[in-house]
Amino acid sequence: MQVVDDTKVRSRFSIAGHPQVIELICPHCLKEATFTVKAWSEHAGQVAATEVPCPRCNIGVLFLELLDHRDSHDESTLYMHPDPVGREGIAGVEHLRTLSSPLARSYDSALKLYNHGEWGSAALTVRHLLEGLATRLLGDAQRDLPLARQLEALPKDVDLAKPLQDIAPLLAPGGTFGRQFDDETSIDQVTAEQLLDLAEQLISYLVVLPGTMAELKSRIATAPVPLRRGASNSAA
Repeated sequence: MQVVDDTKVRSRFSIAGHPQVIELICPHCLKEATFTVKAWSEHAGQVAATEVPCPRCNIGVLFLELLDHRDSHDESTLYMHPDPVGREGIAGVEHLRTLSSPLARSYDSALKLYNHGEWGSAALTVRHLLEGLATRLLGDAQRDLPLARQLEALPKDVDLAKPLQDIAPLLAPGGTFGRQFDDETSIDQVTAEQLLDLAEQLISYLVVLPGTMAELKSRIATAPVPLRRGASNSAA
Protein backbone atom coordinates (compact mmCIF):
# COMPACT_ATOMS: atom_id res chain seq x y z
CA MET A 1 0.00 0.00 0.00
CA GLN A 2 1.59 3.27 -1.13
CA VAL A 3 0.88 6.97 -0.74
CA VAL A 4 -1.23 8.74 -3.35
CA ASP A 5 0.45 11.94 -4.54
CA ASP A 6 -1.36 15.10 -3.43
CA THR A 7 -1.56 16.26 -7.04
CA LYS A 8 -3.96 13.39 -7.77
CA VAL A 9 -6.54 14.66 -5.26
CA ARG A 10 -8.93 17.40 -6.33
CA SER A 11 -8.99 19.35 -3.07
CA ARG A 12 -11.99 21.50 -4.00
CA PHE A 13 -14.19 18.39 -3.69
CA SER A 14 -14.43 16.76 -0.26
CA ILE A 15 -16.74 14.77 1.99
CA ALA A 16 -16.47 15.97 5.59
CA GLY A 17 -12.86 16.86 4.87
CA HIS A 18 -12.04 13.58 3.13
CA PRO A 19 -11.15 13.43 -0.58
CA GLN A 20 -14.11 12.97 -2.91
CA VAL A 21 -12.48 13.15 -6.36
CA ILE A 22 -9.21 11.35 -7.08
CA GLU A 23 -7.76 11.34 -10.58
CA LEU A 24 -5.11 8.75 -11.38
CA ILE A 25 -4.26 5.74 -13.51
CA CYS A 26 -6.28 2.68 -12.49
CA PRO A 27 -3.89 -0.01 -11.19
CA HIS A 28 -6.11 -2.67 -12.80
CA CYS A 29 -6.82 -1.50 -16.36
CA LEU A 30 -3.93 1.04 -16.53
CA LYS A 31 -6.23 3.73 -17.92
CA GLU A 32 -6.54 7.28 -16.61
CA ALA A 33 -9.69 7.46 -14.51
CA THR A 34 -11.60 9.68 -12.10
CA PHE A 35 -12.53 7.92 -8.85
CA THR A 36 -15.54 9.57 -7.18
CA VAL A 37 -15.97 8.61 -3.53
CA LYS A 38 -19.55 8.27 -2.28
CA ALA A 39 -18.79 7.81 1.42
CA TRP A 40 -15.95 7.27 3.86
CA SER A 41 -15.99 4.96 6.88
CA GLU A 42 -14.03 6.51 9.74
CA HIS A 43 -12.55 4.46 12.57
CA ALA A 44 -11.56 5.89 15.95
CA GLY A 45 -10.77 9.24 14.39
CA GLN A 46 -7.48 7.83 13.13
CA VAL A 47 -8.28 6.04 9.88
CA ALA A 48 -10.88 6.50 7.15
CA ALA A 49 -11.43 3.93 4.40
CA THR A 50 -13.47 3.52 1.23
CA GLU A 51 -13.57 1.26 -1.82
CA VAL A 52 -14.36 2.80 -5.19
CA PRO A 53 -14.84 0.92 -8.48
CA CYS A 54 -12.88 2.13 -11.47
CA PRO A 55 -15.34 3.85 -13.86
CA ARG A 56 -13.58 2.10 -16.77
CA CYS A 57 -13.05 -1.52 -15.67
CA ASN A 58 -15.39 -1.54 -12.64
CA ILE A 59 -12.78 -3.23 -10.40
CA GLY A 60 -12.59 -1.81 -6.90
CA VAL A 61 -9.69 0.22 -5.56
CA LEU A 62 -9.24 0.59 -1.81
CA PHE A 63 -8.38 4.05 -0.47
CA LEU A 64 -7.23 4.51 3.12
CA GLU A 65 -6.72 7.89 4.74
CA LEU A 66 -4.44 8.01 7.75
CA LEU A 67 -5.54 11.00 9.81
CA ASP A 68 -2.97 12.97 11.77
CA HIS A 69 -4.31 15.34 14.40
CA ARG A 70 -1.04 15.79 16.26
CA ASP A 71 -0.33 19.24 14.85
CA SER A 72 -2.31 22.37 14.10
CA HIS A 73 -2.37 21.70 10.37
CA ASP A 74 -4.58 18.62 10.79
CA GLU A 75 -2.79 16.96 7.87
CA SER A 76 -3.66 13.51 6.55
CA THR A 77 -2.07 10.98 4.24
CA LEU A 78 -3.94 9.07 1.53
CA TYR A 79 -2.97 5.51 0.59
CA MET A 80 -4.36 3.12 -2.00
CA HIS A 81 -4.36 -0.59 -2.81
CA PRO A 82 -3.28 -1.90 -5.27
CA ASP A 83 -0.31 0.44 -5.41
CA PRO A 84 -0.60 3.46 -7.71
CA VAL A 85 0.92 3.28 -11.16
CA GLY A 86 3.84 5.63 -11.26
CA ARG A 87 7.56 6.10 -10.81
CA GLU A 88 9.66 8.52 -8.80
CA GLY A 89 12.95 9.99 -9.87
CA ILE A 90 16.08 7.96 -9.18
CA ALA A 91 18.24 8.73 -6.18
CA GLY A 92 21.06 11.04 -7.19
CA VAL A 93 19.25 12.56 -10.16
CA GLU A 94 20.87 15.87 -9.24
CA HIS A 95 24.08 14.57 -10.84
CA LEU A 96 22.24 14.27 -14.15
CA ARG A 97 21.12 17.89 -13.79
CA THR A 98 24.73 18.90 -13.16
CA LEU A 99 25.85 17.00 -16.25
CA SER A 100 23.17 18.46 -18.51
CA SER A 101 20.02 20.41 -17.73
CA PRO A 102 18.34 19.42 -21.05
CA LEU A 103 18.96 15.73 -20.30
CA ALA A 104 17.49 16.17 -16.82
CA ARG A 105 14.41 17.82 -18.33
CA SER A 106 14.05 14.91 -20.79
CA TYR A 107 14.19 12.48 -17.87
CA ASP A 108 11.57 14.47 -15.96
CA SER A 109 9.36 14.53 -19.07
CA ALA A 110 9.67 10.76 -19.50
CA LEU A 111 8.58 10.24 -15.89
CA LYS A 112 5.59 12.57 -16.26
CA LEU A 113 4.46 10.90 -19.48
CA TYR A 114 4.79 7.46 -17.90
CA ASN A 115 2.88 8.54 -14.79
CA HIS A 116 0.07 9.81 -17.03
CA GLY A 117 -0.18 6.52 -18.88
CA GLU A 118 1.33 7.87 -22.11
CA TRP A 119 3.36 4.73 -22.75
CA GLY A 120 4.37 5.41 -26.35
CA SER A 121 5.35 9.01 -25.72
CA ALA A 122 7.26 7.98 -22.59
CA ALA A 123 9.22 5.35 -24.53
CA LEU A 124 10.11 7.79 -27.33
CA THR A 125 11.26 10.34 -24.75
CA VAL A 126 13.43 7.68 -23.08
CA ARG A 127 15.04 6.92 -26.43
CA HIS A 128 15.69 10.64 -26.91
CA LEU A 129 17.21 10.71 -23.42
CA LEU A 130 19.51 7.76 -24.15
CA GLU A 131 20.63 9.30 -27.44
CA GLY A 132 21.35 12.60 -25.70
CA LEU A 133 23.20 10.92 -22.86
CA ALA A 134 25.40 8.88 -25.22
CA THR A 135 26.11 11.95 -27.33
CA ARG A 136 26.99 13.97 -24.24
CA LEU A 137 29.44 11.35 -22.92
CA LEU A 138 31.07 10.27 -26.19
CA GLY A 139 33.77 12.00 -28.15
CA ASP A 140 33.09 13.82 -31.41
CA ALA A 141 34.02 10.82 -33.57
CA GLN A 142 31.16 8.66 -32.21
CA ARG A 143 28.42 11.26 -31.85
CA ASP A 144 26.86 10.57 -35.25
CA LEU A 145 26.67 6.80 -34.77
CA PRO A 146 23.32 5.00 -34.32
CA LEU A 147 22.23 4.58 -30.70
CA ALA A 148 23.21 0.89 -30.54
CA ARG A 149 26.72 1.67 -31.79
CA GLN A 150 26.99 4.59 -29.36
CA LEU A 151 26.18 2.32 -26.42
CA GLU A 152 28.82 -0.15 -27.62
CA ALA A 153 31.35 2.69 -27.74
CA LEU A 154 30.61 4.03 -24.25
CA PRO A 155 32.94 1.65 -22.35
CA LYS A 156 35.79 2.71 -24.64
CA ASP A 157 35.26 6.45 -24.31
CA VAL A 158 34.06 6.65 -20.71
CA ASP A 159 36.49 5.58 -18.01
CA LEU A 160 34.24 3.26 -16.00
CA ALA A 161 37.15 2.28 -13.74
CA LYS A 162 37.79 5.85 -12.60
CA PRO A 163 35.42 5.75 -9.60
CA LEU A 164 37.35 2.79 -8.17
CA GLN A 165 40.73 4.34 -8.89
CA ASP A 166 39.70 7.59 -7.19
CA ILE A 167 38.69 5.94 -3.91
CA ALA A 168 41.56 3.46 -3.64
CA PRO A 169 44.00 6.01 -2.13
CA LEU A 170 41.47 6.85 0.58
CA LEU A 171 41.66 3.30 1.92
CA ALA A 172 45.44 2.96 1.61
CA PRO A 173 47.41 2.83 4.91
CA GLY A 174 48.36 6.48 4.53
CA GLY A 175 44.97 7.55 3.17
CA THR A 176 42.20 9.51 4.88
CA PHE A 177 40.39 6.40 6.10
CA GLY A 178 43.36 4.05 6.20
CA ARG A 179 45.10 6.03 8.94
CA GLN A 180 42.04 5.84 11.17
CA PHE A 181 41.78 2.07 10.94
CA ASP A 182 44.91 1.86 13.11
CA ASP A 183 42.98 3.37 16.01
CA GLU A 184 39.25 2.71 15.89
CA THR A 185 38.67 5.00 18.87
CA SER A 186 39.57 7.95 16.62
CA ILE A 187 36.69 7.15 14.24
CA ASP A 188 33.75 9.48 14.88
CA GLN A 189 30.19 9.41 13.59
CA VAL A 190 30.98 11.46 10.48
CA THR A 191 33.79 9.09 9.44
CA ALA A 192 31.65 6.01 10.06
CA GLU A 193 28.82 7.52 8.03
CA GLN A 194 31.16 8.37 5.15
CA LEU A 195 32.59 4.85 5.16
CA LEU A 196 29.10 3.37 5.10
CA ASP A 197 28.17 5.66 2.20
CA LEU A 198 31.31 4.54 0.40
CA ALA A 199 30.52 0.85 0.96
CA GLU A 200 26.93 1.32 -0.27
CA GLN A 201 28.11 3.11 -3.40
CA LEU A 202 30.58 0.30 -4.14
CA ILE A 203 27.89 -2.34 -3.59
CA SER A 204 25.59 -0.46 -5.95
CA TYR A 205 28.34 -0.11 -8.55
CA LEU A 206 29.86 -3.59 -8.36
CA VAL A 207 26.95 -5.80 -7.31
CA VAL A 208 23.54 -4.17 -7.63
CA LEU A 209 24.03 -2.58 -11.06
CA PRO A 210 25.27 -5.77 -12.79
CA GLY A 211 22.56 -7.81 -11.09
CA THR A 212 19.67 -5.51 -11.95
CA MET A 213 20.94 -5.10 -15.51
CA ALA A 214 21.02 -8.89 -15.93
CA GLU A 215 17.46 -9.15 -14.58
CA LEU A 216 16.30 -6.37 -16.90
CA LYS A 217 17.87 -7.99 -19.95
CA SER A 218 16.19 -11.28 -19.02
CA ARG A 219 12.79 -9.59 -18.70
CA ILE A 220 13.27 -7.83 -22.03
CA ALA A 221 14.29 -11.08 -23.73
CA THR A 222 11.23 -12.98 -22.45
CA ALA A 223 8.65 -10.18 -22.81
CA PRO A 224 5.97 -10.67 -25.50
CA VAL A 225 6.61 -8.66 -28.64
CA PRO A 226 3.77 -6.15 -29.24
CA LEU A 227 1.85 -6.66 -32.46
CA ARG A 228 2.55 -3.85 -34.90
CA ARG A 229 -0.39 -2.02 -36.40
CA GLY A 230 -1.43 -3.54 -39.67
CA ALA A 231 0.64 -6.66 -39.09
CA SER A 232 -2.41 -8.91 -38.88
CA ASN A 233 -3.82 -7.49 -42.10
CA SER A 234 -0.56 -7.92 -43.96
CA ALA A 235 -0.20 -11.48 -42.66
CA ALA A 236 -3.63 -12.30 -44.01
